[in-house]
Amino acid sequence: MRRSVTNSENDAYEKMVAGLRHAEEAAAELAMHRSDPMFMQIATNVGKMRERIIRVGHMAAVKRVGMG
Repeated sequence: MRRSVTNSENDAYEKMVAGLRHAEEAAAELAMHRSDPMFMQIATNVGKMRERIIRVGHMAAVKRVGMG
């Protein structure tokens, strides 16, 4: 049972990271199409958020492995 919970948790992280990657790419495209640097700033901020989430996910995985 614990394994399925971990797999579901990993799936949730993957979905979140993928969604943020798509948002980052879309904001960068809007910046180009609209010549609006504000959208590039949004893309940069979403990218930073995505990287933080990846780090948190790795830290949580390390803690789970250490407990197992």
